[in-house]
Parts: sequence; structure tokens; C-alpha cells
Amino acid sequence: MRIVEEIRREHQLVEEIAGSLHHWAVRGAGHPDAAADKADFVRFLRVFIVSFHFGNEEALFDALVEHGEIPGHRGPLAILRREHDEAARTIDRFESLGPDEAAGALAIEIAAELWQHMDKEDSVLLPEAERRLIDGGVRDVELPPPPADIDEIRQLGHELVVRLPPVDDPNLIRGDGCIPCAAFGSECHGIESEWWSDWEREHHASLDEG
Repeated sequence: MRIVEEIRREHQLVEEIAGSLHHWAVRGAGHPDAAADKADFVRFLRVFIVSFHFGNEEALFDALVEHGEIPGHRGPLAILRREHDEAARTIDRFESLGPDEAAGALAIEIAAELWQHMDKEDSVLLPEAERRLIDGGVRDVELPPPPADIDEIRQLGHELVVRLPPVDDPNLIRGDGCIPCAAFGSECHGIESEWWSDWEREHHASLDEG
């Protein structure tokens, strides 16, 4: 399915950008290029991630609610939509700061949130989304129009990755599935409880037993 494949491709660049942003943070505010690099990160985060990438994901969310019998007001979709809004607000805060220690700490936070957000989508949302849409008779979902400067911004992302080679956050715990999600057990009870029907639970249980 094209929209799922496109989101997965976008995740590859977002994954690298998160590592580059972490690199910028640990390199420190004293570097002579800190302010210019920060401005480039803000531009990329705003256009590629918030406007373009999140827009594509929201189109997928809408299709799942309309055609996949997925609740949009609770469970994984509600959590992911909220994280989109929170990311946009955090980027606003990042832009308002100078290239100082506070901006460095916030950059580490943004990178961690992007990584964990993508882990949820790659391991839970996207595999389930494709199956549910096909079961609902949907072979693809139309992508929203991209920003006019998306090719330029994508190139900027690749340049940032070269300029600041991605590094991992040794303090960040990552993992597949619902368990690593901070909302699991409180705001969301996992994809099995939130999305699966009784028939699906029985079907998956029989597969496990087999």
C-alpha cells in the first residue's frame, strides 16, 4: 500500500534526523555553527515532519477511522494524534530558544520523542493499518498535497545528516509493541484491547496455540 510504504520511507530520514539533532545537542552550544545548524533543524522539523510527514500520517488515521473500523477518539490513534500536536508545540519552544543549554536539553527531548513515536508506528500501527484497510476494501489512501518546497527540505535533511552524523541516545529505552509506550495501561490498553474484535482475539490465540 503506497501510503504505508511512503510513511516507512519518511521514517528512515526522520530516524537519521533525530540522531543528528541529538548530535547537535551533545556537541554543545559553544560550537561556532550551533545557531545556523539549529535554524536548519527548525526548518526541517516544521516543514518535513510537522507539515508533510504528520500530514500523511493523519490521512492514514482518517482512513482507518472511516474504513478500518478503528476508534479515533481513544486508543493508539488518539495517542498518536496527541503526540503530533505535542511535537509541534515542542518545536515552537525549541525555535524560541537560543543555541544554549536549554535548547540542547530540548533537542534531546525532541529526538527521543521522535524515535519512540516511530517505534509505535512501525511495530504497531503500520502493520495493522495495511491489513485493516485492505479488509475494508481500501487498496490505497490518497496522500495530501506536499509542501511546495518539500524537495528542498528533504535535501536539507540529507545535508544535516552528513553535517552532523547521527548518534544514538544511550539513555533512551526503545522497543517494539505497546509495552514500551508511556500511555500503555493508563490511557491506552494496547492494540489487542482497543482494536481487536472477539473473533480476532480467538483467531490470534489459535495461531499462538498452533
